[in-house]
Amino acid sequence: MEKLSFAFTLSEEQKKKKEALVARLMKNDHVLAWLKRNGCDEDFVWKHSGKFADWTAVMDKCEGCHGLDFCRQPEKGTRVDMYLDGMLMNQISHCTYYKEQQKQYAHRCFYKQMDMLEDYLLVDVSCLSLQHEAVEYKTAVAKVIDLLMNEHPQKGLYLWGKPGAGKSWLAAGMCNYYAKQEKRVAFVNVPKLISDLKLLFHEPDAMEARLRSIRNAEVVVFDDIGGESVTAWSRDDILLPLMDARMEKRRLTIFTSNYSMEELKQRLCAAASKSSEPVAAERLLERIRALSCEIFIKGETRRK
Repeated sequence: MEKLSFAFTLSEEQKKKKEALVARLMKNDHVLAWLKRNGCDEDFVWKHSGKFADWTAVMDKCEGCHGLDFCRQPEKGTRVDMYLDGMLMNQISHCTYYKEQQKQYAHRCFYKQMDMLEDYLLVDVSCLSLQHEAVEYKTAVAKVIDLLMNEHPQKGLYLWGKPGAGKSWLAAGMCNYYAKQEKRVAFVNVPKLISDLKLLFHEPDAMEARLRSIRNAEVVVFDDIGGESVTAWSRDDILLPLMDARMEKRRLTIFTSNYSMEELKQRLCAAASKSSEPVAAERLLERIRALSCEIFIKGETRRK
């Protein structure tokens, strides 16, 4: 049986176009570097000129790039590269900026819940610039750092102050510190938690899984406590059992709030019925006091 041949003969015009393409490719720094790394010559480029042309178009998009925010690739930080393994193959590779970002966000995997902006993963309390901060703010940050330096803290912190004073930002920095130590952490926005759980009324397994991850996390931030719509259910059936569990397991617990503990007690007294329930409120507040030390974060809003 005669062997089939798949060889194609180029027309003169096609040859000229290919010669021009190869000549252009042989002046490309990326191509020259690739050939040197892989011990290939111009003949190899001639045989695979189409693939090299596509590859240089991809590589050209990375020229002069100043970071992922300026990335021109279809998927940020990701490009199609080429390698030689008996034959010319394609592979997905990542740029230096992408790898650096992945390194900066590596502790993300230790967050069991994360109700905060991705940018907050970059907050590092140890690198804060306090030169122009008020004495009261410096004192508060010092207490935060003291807690972080304590290998076996007895209590967490209750950070309160005006909206935008930087409470959640500091709490995120604390969460990051422990996540980088490979501890299981959770940053829980309380109003969002209550809202989400209401939607899970008819999915008890999903609700229990959500609450279990909070109970079992080694470090939890309850962000914006008091900002939720207070009901007897949210106070007595959700928050109180969570605090009990964290007390029993001696888990580090941090709070942020727009209210002092005394002000929070007043909010907790009023459930949806608007009737005062001081005993129920005091029960929850006792747990919060047992879990944390109150610190006032002085300052005007930083949300500008």
